[in-house]
Amino acid sequence: MAKRKRRSIFPTGGGVVVPKVIMATRAWRAMTPGARLLWIELRGWLRNDGINNGKVFLTDRDAASALGTKSTRSIVRWYAENEHYGFLVTTAHGFLGVDGHGIGDHYRFTDLAHGTHPPTRDYEQWDGKKFVYRRRGGTRPAQNPVSLRDTRRVPRGHIQKPDKGVSLCVPEGHIGKADPCVPEGHVTSLPHPKAGQGQGSSTVRAPSFAKLGDIGSTPIPAPNSTGERK
Repeated sequence: MAKRKRRSIFPTGGGVVVPKVIMATRAWRAMTPGARLLWIELRGWLRNDGINNGKVFLTDRDAASALGTKSTRSIVRWYAENEHYGFLVTTAHGFLGVDGHGIGDHYRFTDLAHGTHPPTRDYEQWDGKKFVYRRRGGTRPAQNPVSLRDTRRVPRGHIQKPDKGVSLCVPEGHIGKADPCVPEGHVTSLPHPKAGQGQGSSTVRAPSFAKLGDIGSTPIPAPNSTGERK
């Protein structure tokens, strides 16, 4: 009698299996749900024969899209968490390809063989130390401190309140004072007018003809001895 062929537990295709020996470890239970989901998502890119173990990669952006989050920082933290607990090991760092597309970091699953090397199962040697995320590349360099004399420091809170309704004054040295007057030589002064001269003019003021005729008109010429006017 012919043996009946077993039906696959994945009738619609392949699937990702999380071994129970991994789920039972202390490291897996100590890991956050986001890191577990990332491990499962990356496991889906592993071939059935496991030949590409050590060359599996999934960029932070693609992983965020697959897990339904917009935070790529969370993906970076979850990758680091998987490495801390011993489920993943980085085999090659990402780089920018010749076509302009970035290649993500390559990872190795420690529960599977890598080439001719047997599984290391680093999660079984977890020392029980909880994961604390630290940014790659260290911390930012400290900025240059500002002058304590010119900058008012607020000991409590962001806004300092005045005491008894008195306004806060800026300490001396923060804003420079303007000069009290214009230094000599900056503006040239005009000479004082002489007697008989108009102010600000070097010519003699014209005589007034108000007594000889109407103001602003030519005076009437006086007749000579013959009776003719000049």
